[in-house]
Formats: sequence, C-alpha cells, structure tokens
Amino acid sequence: MSVPLPRRGAWGCILLLLVAGCSRTSEDEGASETVSRELAAIVATCAVARGPVDTLRTANAYWEPFEAGATFRSGDWVRTGPEASTRIELRGGGRIELEERTVVMVERTAPPAGGGSVVALESGTARGLLPEDALPDGPLVLRGDNGRQVALTVEAHAGPTEFRVTRTARGMHLSVSRGRLLLSEGTNRRTLEAGNWLDVARGLEDAEHDGPPFPTSLSPGVDARIAWRPELRIPLSWKPLEGVRGYQVQVARDMGFTRRIVDTQVEGSDFTFVPPEPGMFVWRVSALDEAGRPGESGFARRVFVERKQPRGLLVTPPDGYQAPNGSASEDVVFAWQSIGGEPRYRLVVARDRELRQPVLVREGSPQQVVLSGLAPGEYFWGVYVAEDPPVPLFQKARRLVVPGPSGSLARDALLPMDP
Repeated sequence: MSVPLPRRGAWGCILLLLVAGCSRTSEDEGASETVSRELAAIVATCAVARGPVDTLRTANAYWEPFEAGATFRSGDWVRTGPEASTRIELRGGGRIELEERTVVMVERTAPPAGGGSVVALESGTARGLLPEDALPDGPLVLRGDNGRQVALTVEAHAGPTEFRVTRTARGMHLSVSRGRLLLSEGTNRRTLEAGNWLDVARGLEDAEHDGPPFPTSLSPGVDARIAWRPELRIPLSWKPLEGVRGYQVQVARDMGFTRRIVDTQVEGSDFTFVPPEPGMFVWRVSALDEAGRPGESGFARRVFVERKQPRGLLVTPPDGYQAPNGSASEDVVFAWQSIGGEPRYRLVVARDRELRQPVLVREGSPQQVVLSGLAPGEYFWGVYVAEDPPVPLFQKARRLVVPGPSGSLARDALLPMDP
C-alpha cells in the first residue's frame, strides 16, 4: 500500500519547523558562548567585604560600592575606605586581602605570558596567600613602576606562603611572614625567606634590602582582648634580631597607622604600652640598622581594650560542630583569642556542659591545641586563664560531636601543651 506524499502546505510547515529548530539551536549556542566569554573574563571575586569598599570598572568613569560575591574583570580597580577591608580570591589561584585605604588594579596576563593574575598596588597594603601547589594558570604577578613585573611562586614543599605588599614613598615593599617565595623577572631570580623583605617596585635587577629583616611579634597574641582599667599596662614583645641597633615601636588607632599615639625607639625586645582609654589599638615593630634607620615593620597586630572583662573568646570549633563521619582518628583543632600578657591557658574537654566531668585537660601558653584520635561521642569544651580561681574565656561551653559508635577517650586526664 502506497503512502501519499504530503501536500505542499504540509511541506511548508515542516520546513518552517526545521528552520526554527536550527535558529533556536544557533541562538542557544550563541548564548552559551556569551556566557563562556563572560565567565572567562572574570579574574577575581570578592569573598569578604567590610566597611566602605568600591570598584572602578573598566567601562565606567565612576566608583561604585560592592559587596561579597562581586566579580572583577581585567582592568578593574578596587579600593577600601577608612577602617575597611576586603578579601579577593584570584581566579588564577591564591588570594589577597586589602587593608584600609588601599587601592589596587587586578588584571590577567595574556596566555603566552602564562595567563596568571596580575595585581598592581597603587597605594596602601595588601596581604596575600599562595598555595603550595603550582597555580594552574601561571604565577601571581606584581606590577611595579614603569611596567616592571615580578612573578611570585611558592618553593616546592615550603607549604602555603603568606606575604605582604606595601606601597611607600620610596617604592613597593614585599615581605614574607610564612613560607618562602621564589621571585622572577626575565632572567633574574631571587628567593625571599620568611621574615625578610625586598623593594620590588623597580623589578629584581636592582632590588636590594634597604634595611634589616623585620622582627616577629610575640605578645599580645593576634586580636588580643584585654579588660580596661585606669592603671592598665600592656607589655608588647617580639623576637630579638642579631646585629641591629634597636627597634622602632609604633602604636596607632588604625591599621594604616595614620593616627599614631606611640612612635618611639627602644633598645630591647619589649615595650610597655599604656592605653589612654578603651578602644582598638594596632602595633608593629621594625628593626634599626647601624645608622639608626628603620627597616620594614613586622606584621601589625590589633589589641582590643574593652570596658568589661572579655568573654566569648573561643574561636574554633564553633558551638554545635559535628565532625565528618569516619573522622574519629583525625585532628580536632581548638583555638581561642589572647587576653594579652603571658598567661597560661587551660583547655577543658568534658562530657557535660558545666565541664564538671572532664575527660581531657591541657594547660600551657599557646592559643591553640590540636587533639588527635578523639573518640566518638558528645563533648563540651571551654578555656580558662589558669589562675586561682580560674577565669573562663567563655559565657557557655561549646558543644562538639564526633560521630560513630561510642568508645573510650584519651587515657591521660592532664597533659601538657606543646611549648
């Protein structure tokens, strides 16, 4: 039996449907390509934004505010206002955090040059972190004066590396606080160890240390919180350096050190700061060379002087934290904030919220304890200043759950902290 051919009108409908389908497919492909180009154009994203932060887009002639989640394309500028900061995750790998009153431009190098991220620091200070593994798109590049570009990579097996870049009237200082950086510009190579710094504004060919390395701050700890009293005296201390004439100590009201209340030189590796009133203070130290000239300052630390005895200084794990399944044999990190001075802390891990049934106690001066092999079960923990009577650094104990079948806990009830 023969099948009749469709009439002319039916063929026309079929052709229209085919054309429409091809057109839609073409439109979808075009939209997909547009999205791909837009995503490829993103060079960085904002992970955290605090205070007034703005961006100047390449296509705009004005600054506009942004929030966490904002994206940046090659050639965009970012700036932070007073008491503001922002953390930027670079698409090429690593991140930078801009301190207050800082201006940078983010770019992306062309593929022949490696395709990594480029950061041009116009003013202020940026702190960065690079992972141990090689960045897939190429190294992070710092752009200095006259277009000079210095590439930063992490030495193998050196671990994640933390660094800081500061614009000064004389140049652009690059310093390392942890790890080791490998610097390259053309055929020039340099290695920058933790505690050392280099002026990289004019590249590496003429880069020299302008002074001694910076001292490592010791006490108070990072973001220490101290109760205010009229006679309060806060001892500041740092690691001494060999072959230096002395140290320059600065204390200010802001991270940019534009409102300084202490700017003095001392011979030893400590200084007593007398806060005039409650509030936030920031301190840093630099070493003096034989001519009495200060070098690069160490990383600034904040001290919060509060009207009441600080409580709620526990940092991690958060209240109600549940470790991942099967992680009973893994490390659990307990951390808390400093109260200043050189106190001894007492970490208590117990079965009850009142911490009256401790299963583990550790005492010492660090602000962090790592416990291995915490058996499955429900726990509560808190930290005290080891005085008589003990002073709690929390308003209520935090709950911690290690999933799995119930089991025995650590045998020793009292173990010393690592020094």
